[in-house]
Amino acid sequence: MCKKPSPEEIFGPKLTEEEVMRMIQKTPGLFSKYLGLSEPLKSEFLEFCMGERGLNLTYDPMFKAVFDPQQYAYRLEEFLSLCLGEEVKILHALPTESSRLTDEGSLLVMDLLVQLESGALADIEIQKVGYLFPGQRCACYSSDLVMRQYSLVRTKCREKNQPFSYQQIKKVYTIVLFQKSPKEFHKFPGKYLHHARQRFDTGLELDLLQEYLMIPLDIFLKSQQNIDKKIEAWLTLIAADDMERIRKVLEAYPEFGEIYCQVFQFRRKVEELMGMYSEALRILDANTVKYMIEQQREEIEQQRGEIEQKDKELDSIKREMSQKDRKIRQLEEMLAQANIE
Repeated sequence: MCKKPSPEEIFGPKLTEEEVMRMIQKTPGLFSKYLGLSEPLKSEFLEFCMGERGLNLTYDPMFKAVFDPQQYAYRLEEFLSLCLGEEVKILHALPTESSRLTDEGSLLVMDLLVQLESGALADIEIQKVGYLFPGQRCACYSSDLVMRQYSLVRTKCREKNQPFSYQQIKKVYTIVLFQKSPKEFHKFPGKYLHHARQRFDTGLELDLLQEYLMIPLDIFLKSQQNIDKKIEAWLTLIAADDMERIRKVLEAYPEFGEIYCQVFQFRRKVEELMGMYSEALRILDANTVKYMIEQQREEIEQQRGEIEQKDKELDSIKREMSQKDRKIRQLEEMLAQANIE
């Protein structure tokens, strides 16, 4: 790994598209994988290898290559500390699959669960496209994390033959970064760190364990032009792949050169890089299908609601017509009676 690298060491020499294509074609099996990428991913891959753009770290393989808790725990610790506003220390990473309530995990483009030294659990996930119901989903998953925390504590107590206490259950943090945020977030332009915890309106202080941090990366990139704080440098590292923003990060915080050096080294590891892009495509494909299903369900529910409303209006019209029919019959009877008299 490069320490305080020069720009040449970070970015490497520029290549032409023809040079990159020759490099792809001479590696067995690589060209067929390249052809299997979507057009946007092909462009990203080529431009990164040419040195024209950075690497998008919002994809699971790319993010975990840079923030791997085994190798680079200190990076994730600093990022989480800045996000949560308190010093955190990572104990170890935990598997995420078994903690999911359903198979919704395929909607994510990145998901990482770690246990902190304090015993707290922190889940960091990136969504390519935000869910239609982000609040409800986060509440369900946070509750699932609380139960996982509960299970971990109970298991540890049994192993050590110690009594269980609810005081042993620590916080759970749900941190979600949206590459394309849901519409709710766009009501707050310029706001990109939404931190929430449960509180009582009377001022009663109870630790209810669950905290949330929502970060709309698209709003961050749109509103943030300069790098004034270190959290902004971290978010730019994750969300931005244009070279101008990357240079701004390096000017403000030269120590990020170590990370960018690691990122741009993938230009020389074309086969490994292609594997990461292929995995990103697989996740995106599943993401797209799931999101389309979710959209269709929402549209069906909306249409069902409109139909029910129209049915109610139609029933109301029928009742009015029935009442008018009764009045007409009453008037006809009165008229007939008057004629007889």
